[in-house]
Amino acid sequence: MANRKTVIVTGGSGGIGGAICCRLADAGCNTVVHYHSDHDAAKKKVDEIKAAGGSAIAAKCNLSDEQQVAELFDHVIAEFGKVDGVVACAGVGGGGPVVESTLDDFQKLLSVNVVGAYLTIREAARRIEEGGRIVFVSSQLAERPREGTGLYSATKAAIDAMIVSMSRELGARGITINSVRPGATEPGMFASSSEERKAYFRNLSPFKRLGHPDDIAGVVEFLLSDDARWITGQHLRVDGGASN
Repeated sequence: MANRKTVIVTGGSGGIGGAICCRLADAGCNTVVHYHSDHDAAKKKVDEIKAAGGSAIAAKCNLSDEQQVAELFDHVIAEFGKVDGVVACAGVGGGGPVVESTLDDFQKLLSVNVVGAYLTIREAARRIEEGGRIVFVSSQLAERPREGTGLYSATKAAIDAMIVSMSRELGARGITINSVRPGATEPGMFASSSEERKAYFRNLSPFKRLGHPDDIAGVVEFLLSDDARWITGQHLRVDGGASN
């Protein structure tokens, strides 16, 4: 157990986050399944991992609360002795034309997608072991905003920009920081979209299908590995060619 890498996955009780947790646990990591409110989903994921012989704990945290984020890292370090990797996967969706949006709409997205991600990544940079790995789960829409995605796209693009700067700040410690940009993925936030919208995004990919959480999890696992030591400050498209 002492030699296992320890990785925190925010939003670990969700679709993409849950797949990442399972993938990392299968690879031998101590996996921290973060959740905000859905304790049952997090516990179910931890039980699934443990039943398969893996190591995992659930950890509750409001990521927009600076003190709670610090306490999350305190808890993980007390439990496992260190943090080797952090995957900032927690996020909320929201759409509609910008002209029809409200400040409250935007602030809700900012609270989780920007403030929560910023506090998570900043604390990771402060606490992570030398040679550690940080991965942000961004979106294809950060690079290719589409009609009705302006607010959401802006929040993801903000953290992507921060990652490029941080890659230069953390390199001396051997820490890499990158983002992955999934396309439309189901199950996940996209699952509640209309069939018409799903068909539109399905047809953007040469494979004519939506992404699956496992499609994303494998790339995240790679970026957390030693094999990705020469990749930093990058945004990897993981969208089935939809952005081509």
